[in-house]
Amino acid sequence: MNTVPDLSHWTTNKEEVTVADIKDYGELFTADILVVGGGMSGLVTAIRAKENNPELDILVIDKGIIGWNGQATKAGNGIRSTSKHPDGIKNALKYLVHAHTPYMNDQEFLKVYLEYHRDNIDYMKHCGVITSCDEENKATPLTFIPDALDIGGVSINVCAQLRQMALKLGIRLLSRVNIFELLTSKNGKVIGAIGFDCDHMRCKIFHAKAVAMATQGCHFKKIGLEFMGYGTGVGAMYRVGAVMRNVEFSTQVDVVFKKTNTPIYGGFNMICNKDGLNLTDEYIGHKEWEVTPALVDAMVKEVKKGNGPLWVDLEKPDEVRVMIGGTDMDESTQRMFRDKLAWEELVFCKTAKNIGEVGTKPETTIKTVLQVEPIKVDTGIKTDVEGLWAPGKVTTQGNAYFGWTRGDGLGNASTTGMMAGDSIAPYAASADWDELDLDQIKVLKEKIYAPLNRPTNHHPKEIYDMIERYIFDVKKSILKSSEEIKKIYKDIEVMKELVPQLTADDPHTLAKCLEAADTILCLEMIMKSAEMRTETRGIMYPHYRSDYPETDNKNWLKWINIRQGKDGEMELFTEEIPMWRYPERPEGYEIPEGHVDEYDEEKFFA
Repeated sequence: MNTVPDLSHWTTNKEEVTVADIKDYGELFTADILVVGGGMSGLVTAIRAKENNPELDILVIDKGIIGWNGQATKAGNGIRSTSKHPDGIKNALKYLVHAHTPYMNDQEFLKVYLEYHRDNIDYMKHCGVITSCDEENKATPLTFIPDALDIGGVSINVCAQLRQMALKLGIRLLSRVNIFELLTSKNGKVIGAIGFDCDHMRCKIFHAKAVAMATQGCHFKKIGLEFMGYGTGVGAMYRVGAVMRNVEFSTQVDVVFKKTNTPIYGGFNMICNKDGLNLTDEYIGHKEWEVTPALVDAMVKEVKKGNGPLWVDLEKPDEVRVMIGGTDMDESTQRMFRDKLAWEELVFCKTAKNIGEVGTKPETTIKTVLQVEPIKVDTGIKTDVEGLWAPGKVTTQGNAYFGWTRGDGLGNASTTGMMAGDSIAPYAASADWDELDLDQIKVLKEKIYAPLNRPTNHHPKEIYDMIERYIFDVKKSILKSSEEIKKIYKDIEVMKELVPQLTADDPHTLAKCLEAADTILCLEMIMKSAEMRTETRGIMYPHYRSDYPETDNKNWLKWINIRQGKDGEMELFTEEIPMWRYPERPEGYEIPEGHVDEYDEEKFFA
């Protein structure tokens, strides 16, 4: 198998290009498979692909230190899997379709996802990851949703353990390289990437048969939290033609300790006003397993009435708190290991030292996050663009959309990595080497380095400061309306005008200038799709329109897709969700004209 391209020469549209010409622009690296992002999903993609075909040359790159970066290095504590019950997949699918963003799922994708998801804890243990085990050292999850979903413990050092497995298999790792654009062939196939190293700002050019962008999404800037994502992977994929989906469901909401701004795991049914009135009992009437817009609305109303501060009664944990945040179990089987508990204890110790103890009846507030994870993929985690895959949270919204649900951030990373690895390996093994385009490399390099030493005095912080205000404005981040969306459009125009004036003088600030531009792009995607969807739907990642407060299954069983148009502008279009092929349908659903009922339970769950 020819795993190395002939680098003696190749041609562009205009002239013959030699290796020396390429090196005039930057250092060239080649690999059969290039994985951009060395967190959990990227490493699992690489490991799974290498195990499928050991002859493949696989290179994983990351702007951090591979093994000690990525969301999993702080999120590690719980990992979900589909129950191995005979009806586990069917039951899990039903739960996920109804529980979080009802009927926005691609149920055909979700069925395949859940098949892989059933084995992901076992596969993590196979890869050397420490998981909760039984006395025979077999991975042993706990029941999360009976006969549907299980949940297990996993080490916070999951990425370091996956790194060891990757190195053992012969996968190459390259840390401290930041990627901002994808390279394409003349027919639009993705064949590489370009960026610079984070220490010396030297241009790095990558040539590959296939590229997996495991880059997380866009988490924007948020105060006091550990997960940061600026949408550079989303922007790079958007610019080569990838389709975005379900971007309107991009507001994550949680309740947090007011002093630490860290989540009160499972404490959302225990919020009280200053007089001890429980808000769930008063406004909702039943316990929820996620934070809902109704709870957020209740919290806002109580504060407006003068009934704050709001607080959580940790002395009386309910069953939700015990399941999601409980630690009264043997360490071998609990979902929160000592390494995660130690990390949280460190946060609380620092808090106590600086601003006092949190206590057992702490004040609470709302934490909102604008979080974009929109790449549309197929059941192999392949995008609509030839040669491009998108494993991990960067694609959570765009495929089966069920958002980040308790304990499944790591489940999603491992599962999509397994699916991508199985798909990308045979593709790369049979693909040819396409020619790099020197003109394209020149243009993209100039774009990437454009902010360097501009004679201006504008900095990326100006843009992030504008966006960060939305965290404290529930009318813009959660309880949206047409009026509030139009206000944000005005902000976006101001931010766009700032982008060509941003200046940088080192690798860090250069990256921030480029990240700011893609952050604005992601913010615009959220608002345009939120404006188009004239209804309210969803829980954990709610799309809430205060001017359209009801769910509208008659008119909005549709996906909103986004792509870059031929004129370079953002193009939105809807796609009918094929409920006529799916098992889970809304009550009263009528198959639209031109379609017939195609659902066959035996074939669907075969």
